Amino acid sequence: MKSKQLTRLVIVLALILCAFLIKIYSDFIWGDEPASKKADEVITVWTIHGDTEETLRKVIKKYEENNPNIVFDITVYKNEVYQAAINNALMTNNLPDMFFWWGFSKLERLVDADMVYDISHELEKKQINAEITEGGLDAFTFNNKTYALPLYGWTAALFCNRDIFEQNNLEYPKNYNHLLETIDILHKKNKTPMITSAKEGWVSSLYYMSLVQGEGSGNNIIQASNKKALFLSPQYIQATHKLYDLVVKSAWQEDYLEVDAYNAAYSFTQGEGAMLYYGSWATTLIEGEGSKVSNNVEVIPFPNGNSTEGIGGVVDTFVISKEGVIPKKADYIDMYIDIMHEVSDIIVNDIGGGIPVYRDQSIDAQKFPLLYSIWEINKNRTLYPAYDQIMTEELSAQYYNTLNEMMADEIDYQGFIEGITIQQ
Repeated sequence: MKSKQLTRLVIVLALILCAFLIKIYSDFIWGDEPASKKADEVITVWTIHGDTEETLRKVIKKYEENNPNIVFDITVYKNEVYQAAINNALMTNNLPDMFFWWGFSKLERLVDADMVYDISHELEKKQINAEITEGGLDAFTFNNKTYALPLYGWTAALFCNRDIFEQNNLEYPKNYNHLLETIDILHKKNKTPMITSAKEGWVSSLYYMSLVQGEGSGNNIIQASNKKALFLSPQYIQATHKLYDLVVKSAWQEDYLEVDAYNAAYSFTQGEGAMLYYGSWATTLIEGEGSKVSNNVEVIPFPNGNSTEGIGGVVDTFVISKEGVIPKKADYIDMYIDIMHEVSDIIVNDIGGGIPVYRDQSIDAQKFPLLYSIWEINKNRTLYPAYDQIMTEELSAQYYNTLNEMMADEIDYQGFIEGITIQQ
C-alpha cells in the first residue's frame, strides 16, 4: 500500500517538475519573456488587434533590447471589446501606462477626468509640432494642451472592381443619380452592386455623412454633433432620404445586416461585389496576398457632387496614463515620443496602412498604388471627422441605434430624423 502511495507521489512530483521546466524553457524556445522578469520598470501597454499591434511589438522589441532595465507588458484586445475594457479600467482606476485610443470627444472625456498626461511641454521642448502635418494634432489638443501624438491619417473612398464595370460596359458613378442607375443595371445583370456592413454603425455612417456633404457644407457635421436640431435642416433630411433610397433599392449584398466590417471588406477582395465604400486602411486587405482583385481596383471619391470635401482626418493614437509610470521620468516620455514616430513611420511607409501625418513621411506609389491614389484625391480636400469621433457617447449611441434601424428598413427616413432629434 505504501509502495503505491509512494509511486503516486513520485508521479505527481514528476508532473509538477515537467510543468515547471516547460514554463521555463518555453520562454526560451518561443522568445517570450514574462513581464515579471527582473527589471527596473514594467510598462503596461494595451492595444487592439491588427497592424498597429504588430508594428508596436516590432518597435518595442528594439527598445527592450537597448534598455534591458525596461519591460513592456502588452495586452491585445479585439476591437469590439476594447472600449469596454478601457471603461472598466477607468472605473477601477486601473488604466495601463500607455494605451491605444481615439481623439476628439473620446479623448476629451479622459482629459476632463484628468486621467491622461499632458505632453505639451515635451513636444515644445523637442519642437515636435513642426514635424507634424497641418491639423495632425487637432484631435488630441484641448484648450491649447496636447495629450497625444498621431499614428496615421485616414479617409473614406469608394473602391470599384474594374472587371465588373468593364464587363458590363459601365462607367464609374459620377454623382448620386448615376450611382442609382449603376445599382439598377448591376441588379439586372445579377451582380451585387455594393458590399457593406450594417452590423457596425460606423460603416453605415460613412454613407450618411458623405450624403450630408453632398447637400451642403461638411462643417455642419461638427455643428450637428452639438446641436441635434440641425438634423431637421433640409441638408440632413435630403441626405437621409437618399440613404433610405439605397436601403429600398437593396444596394448591398443579402447579408449586409449580419456581416461585420472586416468580412464585408474581405468579400470585396474576393470579387463578390462591384463597389465598396470604406476607410482607406482597406487598401492593405485589397492589395494583400489573399485578394483576388489586388490589381483590379480603381478608387474614386464617393459620388455625392461635392469635390472639395471628404470624411477623414487623424484620430488613432496612444495616450499616457497620468498616474502611470511613464510621467515619472523624462526619459520615458521621450521614449513615448520616439516610439510613436517609429510606429507611425512603419505603418505609413512600410505597411501602407495610413495617410502621412509627419512631414517626412510619404506613400510609395508603386508599392501602395490604391493608398497613393486616395492620398492624391484628398490632398486638396477639406476632411471632416466621423460622427462617432466628435459626438458625445450618448448621442453617438442614439445616432447609431437609429441609423441601424433605418438600414434594416425597420423605420424610414422620417423615422430616422424623429429618432435622432426627439429621443433622449
